[in-house]
Amino acid sequence: MGGNKKSTLVRSPFPPSLSFILDNPVRRLLINRDKFLREAGIREGDYVLEVGCGPGFFTEALSGAVGEKGRVYAQDVEKKMIGIILEDKIERLKLKNVTTLLCNSSETGLQENSLSVIFCANVLEEICKEGELEGTIAELDRVLRKGGIFFIKEHRGGGGGPAVTEAKKMLQGIGYRKVLDKKTLFSYHVKFVK
Repeated sequence: MGGNKKSTLVRSPFPPSLSFILDNPVRRLLINRDKFLREAGIREGDYVLEVGCGPGFFTEALSGAVGEKGRVYAQDVEKKMIGIILEDKIERLKLKNVTTLLCNSSETGLQENSLSVIFCANVLEEICKEGELEGTIAELDRVLRKGGIFFIKEHRGGGGGPAVTEAKKMLQGIGYRKVLDKKTLFSYHVKFVK
């Protein structure tokens, strides 16, 4: 388990005991993960940071998409989600290109300009509630290389809309170019290039 532990981890509002809601066979039938990864522009050989990975619903699909030459850094603040649920899945499925990061999204400890893709799925609302959005955007900008992709998929219900609006404003404010901005019935999909 990797990660930078300089500060206290923020508290995740989603309990690990309910992780089955996030990663179950029904949800796998309803959500085409590969479609989201294609829309994000993830390719073989990419180095991807998955922000707020939870129990790894997208992690295993990301692992397959980047292949042996790529790497997935699966970040979360919830120790049980990373340390028990996701690491068990990584071992069971033999996902050799996945590294877990138990850290705040505002302090990943990853090298500057080392990533080709930032992938945020259904996590910005939580980051906003934690008061971490500004620090997270700054950190993700630090680790994403020029020409890299910043992809956001966020629920349309609750605080998802305001979180996406604020993130878009921040990213455009530091020079990111928006290449996709659409709404589906259930979610927002936004893609920027650095």
